[in-house]
Amino acid sequence: MEREVLLRLLDEVPGEAFVACKNAIRAGADYVVWDDTVPADALARSYSRRTQHMAKIGTPMLGGDDAVASLRVSGDQPLRIGEAKVEDPPTHFQLFLTADASRVVACLGIDQR
Repeated sequence: MEREVLLRLLDEVPGEAFVACKNAIRAGADYVVWDDTVPADALARSYSRRTQHMAKIGTPMLGGDDAVASLRVSGDQPLRIGEAKVEDPPTHFQLFLTADASRVVACLGIDQR
């Protein structure tokens, strides 16, 4: 996926995690969006557990609860997964896009310190 296309898609969705991810990608962060899809409900279950675990161990997460809610609402819709990584501050962004990559459904950021 071209950088400008992903930036435009991220700009279409309000939310702190989307803005932070867009800023990181605009600043040159490495990113990838895979072609394979995973059902949104399976992602919701997995990321719900991850979000709870991150909270339990005190790792800051940006937009985790909102992302899980968006994944749940998407039912069994197939979603593509992407990620972006920035070094300063070290953050891993997880992206979830529609199967045709026409919309970003959810985004979260995990502090890597």
